[in-house]
Amino acid sequence: MQIEDYIGNPKINYLYMDNPTHRRRNEELLGGMVIKRRRKKPRKIKLPESQSKIDQFIKIYAINTDKQFKLPYHKKLIFPSISPKFRSSLEFAALQEYDNARGYLKHIFQFNSMDFWNDIPKNQFQKSLYKNLSMEDVFKLEMARYKRGVKYYKDWVDKLNTVPGLIDAVQIPIEYIPDSSQYGKLVHNLGSQNIENYFYQLVEECIKYNLIDCKLIIWDGRFVESYCSKNKNKKLKAFSDTEAGMYKHVSKYKGVGYIDSTIICGYYSLPIYYNVFPGNQNDNIVFRESIKNFMKLNYPQTYILLADSGPYSKKSLKLVKYYKIVPLIYARENIKENVIKVDDRKYINIKYIPDNMRADLKRVMALRYKVEWSFSPAKVSYRADRMINRRMENARINIGKLKCITLLTALTAIKVHRPDLINSPTAFKDYRPEFSVNALFGKSSGVNMP
Repeated sequence: MQIEDYIGNPKINYLYMDNPTHRRRNEELLGGMVIKRRRKKPRKIKLPESQSKIDQFIKIYAINTDKQFKLPYHKKLIFPSISPKFRSSLEFAALQEYDNARGYLKHIFQFNSMDFWNDIPKNQFQKSLYKNLSMEDVFKLEMARYKRGVKYYKDWVDKLNTVPGLIDAVQIPIEYIPDSSQYGKLVHNLGSQNIENYFYQLVEECIKYNLIDCKLIIWDGRFVESYCSKNKNKKLKAFSDTEAGMYKHVSKYKGVGYIDSTIICGYYSLPIYYNVFPGNQNDNIVFRESIKNFMKLNYPQTYILLADSGPYSKKSLKLVKYYKIVPLIYARENIKENVIKVDDRKYINIKYIPDNMRADLKRVMALRYKVEWSFSPAKVSYRADRMINRRMENARINIGKLKCITLLTALTAIKVHRPDLINSPTAFKDYRPEFSVNALFGKSSGVNMP
């Protein structure tokens, strides 16, 4: 039958969806548009106290008769004594009475020893380079720059020359402040090894005050982009930063740079180990190398290690188990052997996990977010997520300074008896109010400020 053979006037029917009869007719003719109605949740009926329950007639026996697993406990913090001079000051009174009082920048340098930098022997070049400034002064300036969230050297030197409060915090004469080009050389000559040694000195001090507990540790890697082009030089067939590598995460290229391999303690999320690798290095190699170096540090015994699915492999699991540590490394979904689902998108290999710990897997694995939380201040507060220079040595220096300022903040918080500021990157950031712009303007004009 063709269209031309049809004789007659077509009849048009209008169906309105706000009419229940039309909606049913539409469903009969065309299948219609089914409106799914939300089912009401059944109300829970409260049973009377006099009614018996089935649990009263059935005895429940524990399947596992071993001693139940308990999370490693954390010791109480040890607060150091405060000098009578600071205890009687208004600054200490404000810190104890007001939660909004977050300390001043000068407290970081007042309560933490920097003698390590004065004991470093200098070669002839460094003696000529550090004329009026010492290595301690340069390190103080860098810690203050991170705290103030200034990214570039030029902007920081300009602030030092225009903001008297910053000079008061670091206690450096304003005439000794170098220009931006000279400042970069001074920072580079601090040396990555010296910064690393000072970092481990801070870790030992944190262990002394129970700020760091190695019983539960968390590993993760963070990508730090180098100050170079993402495209290779056609002639050299390499990136402008020859030591960096192209970083790939979840089948996506993120850029050219380095991997910050960090291990943190599971209680206060403070770093206890770090290392730097090229961005194209495999996570398994980075993880195993980091664990081997970490175990050489002779820290207190570790019982549990948490990590994401990046370094998952039999070699990694066996390596962690070799050091008598329970490896809670996320497994991939497509692995079928000895892998169980703990939570949404969370799988674990139970072959290397004690039986009496399996009931608490979900609770323990939920702590892995802390390592992501510890990485966020680098971008949000310190603005150190991207390098301002190149080469592996500079990457080690930048990452080492970031770890040092994290530990210095925690130590300062415990020394002023404010444990709530241990993980606060914005604490001890401001300079004293008498050095603010309004106060200086009032002093210069002869007006008494309130």
